[in-house]
Amino acid sequence: MRETTSLPRPVRFCPGCGEPAAASASFCSGCGGRLAAPPAAPAPVSAIPPAALIVLVGFLAVGLALWVAVLAPGKEPARMPLAQKKPEENAAPTATSAALPQNHPPIEIPADVKTFIADLEQKAAAAPKDVAAWKAAAEVEYRAGQVEHSYLGKAEASYRRVLDLDPKNLDALRGLGNVYFDREEYGRAVESYRSYLAIKPDDVHVRTDLGTMHLYAGDSEKAIAEYGKVLAADPKFYQARYNLGIAYAQRGDTAKALGELGQARELAPDERTRKQIESMIEQANGDKTGAPAGAAKPRGFQELVEDSLRGHPIAGPKIVRIEWPAATEGRVRLREFPMQGMPEMVRQKFLDRLKSQLAEAKRQSGSSAAAKLELVDDASGDVMATVTAE
Repeated sequence: MRETTSLPRPVRFCPGCGEPAAASASFCSGCGGRLAAPPAAPAPVSAIPPAALIVLVGFLAVGLALWVAVLAPGKEPARMPLAQKKPEENAAPTATSAALPQNHPPIEIPADVKTFIADLEQKAAAAPKDVAAWKAAAEVEYRAGQVEHSYLGKAEASYRRVLDLDPKNLDALRGLGNVYFDREEYGRAVESYRSYLAIKPDDVHVRTDLGTMHLYAGDSEKAIAEYGKVLAADPKFYQARYNLGIAYAQRGDTAKALGELGQARELAPDERTRKQIESMIEQANGDKTGAPAGAAKPRGFQELVEDSLRGHPIAGPKIVRIEWPAATEGRVRLREFPMQGMPEMVRQKFLDRLKSQLAEAKRQSGSSAAAKLELVDDASGDVMATVTAE
């Protein structure tokens, strides 16, 4: 009889914010949202066919990616270049260096997830010629590398093992390019993406990433050429249109940059992105006080607070409107928000985060006035909670 080995307990994440959750929890400790019933325990490894095991790995990867996107908001889910990068910003980033609130503790991968990754690595090592096993390990290691940078080196090694076994494996070529992209090793990323495109030249996502690597390396002409190929195939591909605007700006062609950014604004996937592009266009044009084009315009306290509130995975969709009776005093009207149904610990954690966001908005906007935010039930008009920051 074949020996069976049980998988680790399933890793559970909040569907709203991605926060890891205890198996018995009813509410998320990160955002206060109600959790679905816990998943059933997985079957033993011997009972899971290979294809199903890969699907299970995929579920872990999606959950971890969502967790990363929420806990490390500075990491853009879409691959886009920055308008300007200072020389000191060119060092390889770590996931925990993202734009987290001031004094936020380092982000760590839960022990259960580390155990799961280690198991995948052991299975791959035990099957040195199994392409699927090495690719599964590489993909999860890469996603883990968004949180703990050391995993990117493991992902590189695993992707290279896949390519040793299958030199034209598209997933591995792109994955290796993504590893180098994240480590800001531009030349090596270019090589990987070019190898991928030699096999699949019509992939607009990878060609856009290739252009961005040229852009980061300071070669705006090659970047413009690659973005042009993408847009010739798909004129409405937002990411290439936006990146092309940045490339023209890097070259110093403000008129063409504004033209491309204007089109990107119309293609923007959401209102928040659209506002960011509008801000860039405004900066490029210069403000009415005579500030030079490209000069950064300080963001106000209210704008910073509204952005953080509307970006919250649970509270954001519940906002009816935000009122400002005074410059640093706001009222957030929410519909069907489960404030009273939260356990005390969850409720306090949610309010503490709001307080930290208020303090950070004060710091960034240079405001010295005391700040206050009331959370109001829109249906009844009752004040559910008040948050202050001196």
